[in-house]
Amino acid sequence: MTGNTFEALLGPNLQLVRRFVQTRLRASDHADDIMQQTLLHAFAHRDQLRASSKFKNWLCSIAMNEVRMFFRNDRAVLSLDECPHMDSGPSPLATVEQMERLEWLKAGMDKLSDRDRATIRLRDFEGLSLTKTAEVFESSEAATKSSHFRARKRLAGDVRSVRGARNVERRRASSAVRTSRLSQ
Repeated sequence: MTGNTFEALLGPNLQLVRRFVQTRLRASDHADDIMQQTLLHAFAHRDQLRASSKFKNWLCSIAMNEVRMFFRNDRAVLSLDECPHMDSGPSPLATVEQMERLEWLKAGMDKLSDRDRATIRLRDFEGLSLTKTAEVFESSEAATKSSHFRARKRLAGDVRSVRGARNVERRRASSAVRTSRLSQ
């Protein structure tokens, strides 16, 4: 096949092959490189094409092989830092542990009196200053500071008791599962 024949066959198929490569890559910055490699490879081996009627299929198979080579070679170079789908957020275990701690905190907060709950909510969750919190409760800063300290101490104790009770429940459930497996 001569260069002119190759060029004549390539013209109507060039856009088709370009779309073929772009849909396989999903990243147009590499598509031009793959297209160039495909055309170079096709031109270098144009004498291996037996029937010009199969040119489109032949060219698409070369393009597919070039795409495969790209992914095969690219896999060795790609670092995890460059992966866009890799989330650098917390691990699933960390997320579960955080949700568990929030459950304990909520259960502990439910056990507090209304005033203790309000003091902790205003100071720790909403970030109100000691002065502003004292104004809300119409008390002195010293009394509010003391009340906040005692409320946090009670909350810590309540959270420990809730956490302990949940751990006991888990151990019982785990033991029951093991017992049922042994009896089967």
